[in-house]
Amino acid sequence: MKRKTKLVSKTKPKAKKRTTADFARVYGSKARVEWMRAQPCVACGQGPCETAHTKSGGVGRKADYHDTVPLCSPCHRLQHAKGWGSLGLPVSKLPYLAYVTQFRWAQTQPAGADESQP
Repeated sequence: MKRKTKLVSKTKPKAKKRTTADFARVYGSKARVEWMRAQPCVACGQGPCETAHTKSGGVGRKADYHDTVPLCSPCHRLQHAKGWGSLGLPVSKLPYLAYVTQFRWAQTQPAGADESQP
């Protein structure tokens, strides 16, 4: 006898591995990711940190690396669960924090370096 309904899998599908170009767009470079890990959390000042995107890239896509700030793991989880307000960071300040983070990263790079290389 044939089933009338399809069996539904309860496991999430595995996420696709990012392409090199997509990684460069989302995180900048591996050196930038390592630098971000060494920065203090913008919410609590602790470390090590993760790269946290301050806005969405739209349609389930991450924003570019210019819109990122360092957040420690507990703050990053809290931000995903309850939003930026739960960290005491007003949403209006996020573009400024991302700008300062980008500026500080640029200060660590030699003049003329292409930061988009992974």
